[in-house]
Amino acid sequence: MKIRKHFYFLVYFALSLLGYGCVSTSPTATNTPQGRMGINCNAKVVNKGTLLEIFLELDIERLYQAATLQGIKLSYLIKPTFESSQVLKSDSIPTDNQFVQKRGNSFYLSFGIIKPQVMPSVMILRVQDLEANQLLIKEIGLGKADNPLPFVLSKTQGQVFDNFVSNQDTLRFEGADVPVYVYRIKQNFLPALPPMQLNNLNVNPKVSVDSFFTIPTNENFVLKSKGLYFAQADTTSNKGLGFNVMDASYPKFTKIEDLIASLVYISTQEEINQLNRTTNKKSALDQYWLQLGGNEENAKRMIRLYYQRVEYANRAFTTYKEGWKTDMGMIYIAFGAPQITTKGNQQLWTYQLNNGNVKVTFAFVQKSNQFSEKHYELIRKSEYGAIWYETIEKWRLGLVAN
Repeated sequence: MKIRKHFYFLVYFALSLLGYGCVSTSPTATNTPQGRMGINCNAKVVNKGTLLEIFLELDIERLYQAATLQGIKLSYLIKPTFESSQVLKSDSIPTDNQFVQKRGNSFYLSFGIIKPQVMPSVMILRVQDLEANQLLIKEIGLGKADNPLPFVLSKTQGQVFDNFVSNQDTLRFEGADVPVYVYRIKQNFLPALPPMQLNNLNVNPKVSVDSFFTIPTNENFVLKSKGLYFAQADTTSNKGLGFNVMDASYPKFTKIEDLIASLVYISTQEEINQLNRTTNKKSALDQYWLQLGGNEENAKRMIRLYYQRVEYANRAFTTYKEGWKTDMGMIYIAFGAPQITTKGNQQLWTYQLNNGNVKVTFAFVQKSNQFSEKHYELIRKSEYGAIWYETIEKWRLGLVAN
């Protein structure tokens, strides 16, 4: 009977985890063991005719308790492409208090630029932490001549920089006085397959529109139905804004079904099926983790580690599907925080494993996607098999390190 009490305690423990972090595309930055990058930046671009307004969200771990961007230098270049040597414009970005707002752990600011004559073009943003000696370089696409969109999605707390909102958020499309056509797509997208699988890759079912409606710009609204949404001002174009409407708890999982589903990377399909078939799923999930951990203390440690990584993946990598289902989410959950290098449209994630004796690099390529600008696909290789199986075995033996 005593062990049964431990079961319920562990499920409560899993459901009450709150930890999360952020991911950066810095060319040289390295995460802490918990998986947090020193600097993270999200950007949105609004088309205002001859002008473009750039909205930035800065998450700088060193400044979580600070009120100002002390020691931070912001600057940018505008070029035809990331690789181009031609510089169309360069400038610094003011970080005085009058231009910056602090909400939670993040800083928010915006600035305007004249639309470049050469389109498409890209902005190369540099976020330099002079005190921590860290640098983030972020590529911001300024789009084609008919892009970016004439509106952005915002909520009462400010601009939406993530690819998801809550079904309890009060939202609005801010921008030109135009109708916004909104499509709801109800689709359960599949999780990523292992990094060494080269064929029979998951092919998600063809998406279909569940509902369609129009929302005026600059008016508040709430979307109660969860799912993937696509909003556009011009229905003759394939350009638009994709975003997910999630439970209020997202990116944290609180439902037992979600906690079970996200175990797919370290479990067999039969184990997942058994967990879903059982009447008392909470007890079965506790038994699962106790078997992996070997004892209650280690089981609690692994629960904390695994579901913090799931939540982190949801926060950082959500695209048209939940972050834990993406290629980046899969690698992050299994291996933890990498050293990230950005090269044009690629991100290289490097891990030093087995006390530094094994080095492995995963390459992700940014792919065009109608629903998300953050869609990256892993370049799969058969040689990943050995290190993948070794890492999953550590999870299953309760030996994975924090």
